[in-house]
Amino acid sequence: MRYKLIFPITIGLSDGIITALMLVAGDILRGDHIYLGLAFRVAYGSSFVGTFSYFIAQYSELRGELSRTSRQLNLRSPTYLIKSKLGRDIIFESVAGAASAGFFGFVGALIPLVTSVMLPSDPIVAIASAEASLAVLGFGIGKSVKGNYFFWIIMMFIIGIVVAWAGDFLYLVR
Repeated sequence: MRYKLIFPITIGLSDGIITALMLVAGDILRGDHIYLGLAFRVAYGSSFVGTFSYFIAQYSELRGELSRTSRQLNLRSPTYLIKSKLGRDIIFESVAGAASAGFFGFVGALIPLVTSVMLPSDPIVAIASAEASLAVLGFGIGKSVKGNYFFWIIMMFIIGIVVAWAGDFLYLVR
């Protein structure tokens, strides 16, 4: 069960941080003050989109696996499996994962945003908090998958820099 939670938590946190950087990096880096209301609206928007995106992707993936399994078992129709306990389980798993991804997406987006609200005169601290959060997330991913955690830290950090640069360049929220 632990590995089933890693995916929605990881995607939620990374999506939240990256979406917040993309949307408000221009404001943060230009020294424009971000108010708490904007921070919560951006975090909610990121969470809302992430929740539905996760559900659609997860449910379609699991439903596709059920259809493939029914063909391998030479069933006349995948309906037998879809209407069974397995079908109900994939709905539950998709909803639970989407809720987790949405919650952690909200939390992830708030990391740079609340930092910017609390320290409006020092925009680099908000970007640094997002970068540090992505690096810590990279460390966690590397450790949980028994991979090279140094590689994950560097890659997540670089992704954060690229997204912050793109967010500053696009200057989406004014």
